[in-house]
Amino acid sequence: MSTSAPGVIQELEIAGIAAVLHLRRYPRLSHRLLDHVTGVADDVAPSPKLPCGVVRREAAEVVAGCLGLVAQALQGRPPGEIPSTLRTKMEDWAAEGVALETVQHATHLGFRFVLDLLSRRATSADSRAMVVASQRLAEVLDRVITTFTRAYLREIRADATQRHAAAEIMAAALIAGSSTAAMARESGFPDATGYLVLALAVPGSPEQPAGPSPDRLEARRRLRRLRTELAIHPDAPLGLLSESGGTVLIPEERLDDSAAVELFECLRSAARAPLLAAMVHSPRHEIPDAAHRAHELLDLVQRLNRPPGLYRFTDLALEYQITRPGPARQRLSALLDPLRSQPELLHTLALYIANNHHRHRTAATLHIHANTLDYRLRRIAKYTGLDPSRSDGLWHLQSALIAHAYETEPATTARCG
Repeated sequence: MSTSAPGVIQELEIAGIAAVLHLRRYPRLSHRLLDHVTGVADDVAPSPKLPCGVVRREAAEVVAGCLGLVAQALQGRPPGEIPSTLRTKMEDWAAEGVALETVQHATHLGFRFVLDLLSRRATSADSRAMVVASQRLAEVLDRVITTFTRAYLREIRADATQRHAAAEIMAAALIAGSSTAAMARESGFPDATGYLVLALAVPGSPEQPAGPSPDRLEARRRLRRLRTELAIHPDAPLGLLSESGGTVLIPEERLDDSAAVELFECLRSAARAPLLAAMVHSPRHEIPDAAHRAHELLDLVQRLNRPPGLYRFTDLALEYQITRPGPARQRLSALLDPLRSQPELLHTLALYIANNHHRHRTAATLHIHANTLDYRLRRIAKYTGLDPSRSDGLWHLQSALIAHAYETEPATTARCG
């Protein structure tokens, strides 16, 4: 190994000659290295295309570019910029679907091949030189991997941004009733004749605070995960989402609910939080009405404090009908007017019904004795004239609670992000 003045990087020598000359002794080194990386035997004619889908000629150009950077490092020349041609190739490969991990693994194998080649030429006196060679190659490898990864991420992010924007434009047009077949073709999404319309809500999503907060940060991360799940899902769903929920449209190829159930489970898993959703089937031209109806159902689920899950219209048909505006709803809600000044009794009644009229479970939820619960139920009967221990009284009280939720509480659901 040659010596140098302090602060000056000297060209590296191995076995008495410049290390870079050991690389130049091998004709077509880039192709030889490429065969090693791809596992092609010496007696086999290489294919013009690599197993990962990359054209061999392009891969050889990338390898040659990396060998040029290695040569500069071995010669002690200051590290220059990674050639723009290499960055462009990485962006092209990313756009063509070549896996980043494949490129990274091949790059590591290539640098290890060069180091092994130098070590085979080294003598017992070159131990220090090999340490320095390893350090210089590691520096080049770090720069190459970082540049390749940055180029990949740039292309992937650009593609994801374009796809997300196209999905939102298409979803918004369908929900507004203004989509066309040409718009579907231009967006790259299938133009289905029917859709499953999913109204989605994330219970407990934070309101718009004045500044950043841990809850808001988690809400943004959750939104990113939900959008990613939509982007990678095989059914190519379209979504308009915000941190609190939104609308998802699933192209309907099957005449059942399985696609919505599968997607809901994927979204729930991605959100890492409980989700509420209401689902409606719709022909393409009726999506605006279907989206409105799905969010009406979702609003109903939220007002009635139903547990997280996916709800169909058949699950809520009775409740939906009771909550339609009109004198009947007002009359039902008025049955509970005597309890408005008794919030403890109103809460007890709601829990009693939610617990399927189970006395001991309701008492345990309220942290009271079962006898105390019986006393409260008798007071409810006294004030309303409807006995919750009788089926006819309970039916009217349950219907009154549903109507009461609409007569006294504001809507809680936003249509879309």
